[in-house]
Parts: sequence; C-alpha cells; structure tokens
Amino acid sequence: MYIKNRKRQLKQIEEAYEGPVIEIKDLNTFFSDSAQVKFKLKARLYQVYSSGEEKYPEGLDMDIFSKNSESISASFQANHVIKYENENYFKATGNVILFNLETNDELRTEELFWYPNDEKFISEKFVTIKTGNEIHKGEGMVSNQNFSDYEILKPSGIIEIDEN
Repeated sequence: MYIKNRKRQLKQIEEAYEGPVIEIKDLNTFFSDSAQVKFKLKARLYQVYSSGEEKYPEGLDMDIFSKNSESISASFQANHVIKYENENYFKATGNVILFNLETNDELRTEELFWYPNDEKFISEKFVTIKTGNEIHKGEGMVSNQNFSDYEILKPSGIIEIDEN
C-alpha cells in the first residue's frame, strides 16, 4: 500500500511541476543547415519546458551569418527571449537591438518577433532605426533576416529632403 501511495504522490508532484525540463548555463552554440552555418547563439541561461517552449530568461545574443556562412552579416540581442516551438517563432522583449554589420544600420525597440523559416523580423511596437547620420522613428517594422532591407510601417517625426 505504501508503494502505491508513494507512486501516486510522485506522479502528482511531476504533474504539478511547471519548471524547465532542461536548463543550460552559458550556452554557446551554432545552428547550421546543409553544412552552412546560419546562427551563433549565446545566452547565460537557456531553458526548455515540457510544452516545447524555449526560454532565454537572462537574454540572448545572436550572430546571423551571411548566405555563404563566411562572415557575420548581422547581430541581434535582447533582454528576454521565448521560442514558441509549435508556431516556430521567437518573441524578444526588453532593449532589443538588431544591427547590420555591413551598413551599420541599427534597430532599437522593446519587442521584436523573429520568424526563422520566413527569414524575417517583425515589430508592432515603436522602433528607432539609426542609419549613418539619420534617425528614423515610427510604429511597426518589417525586415529581412540580416536587416539589410526593412520598412517602417507607420513612420513619424521630421524627415529632411535634399532637393539638390
């Protein structure tokens, strides 16, 4: 009788547990496809939950490699990131920065969604993009994965036009 009760108690504890089933500290990994490096991820803490969600609760730094995997074309960082496994997208929040290393264009926002299958970033929040000596602001943004082609959906602010 004791063993049956003990097994029942353990099963109740397992069913009630909502924490991570995997936890890795100081994650440093590469993702590749067909022998081509696509991304390098670094995080102080990485957690996987039984639901399939992956969390980076202490932030994520990611290097995005060019199509030929020879160089890093963009970098990304955020204070908190969750990957939703079923829909295969990432939600980044808190001091999100996306930077193109070739053009030095820099995006800053508080929330950004990354869709790796579609190779694009989307934000519905306020964004600031610094390009050279210009600053562009607005609400909402769509970008390709290396942040070389992007559009602010609702631009705002003063825009100077050189008529020469």
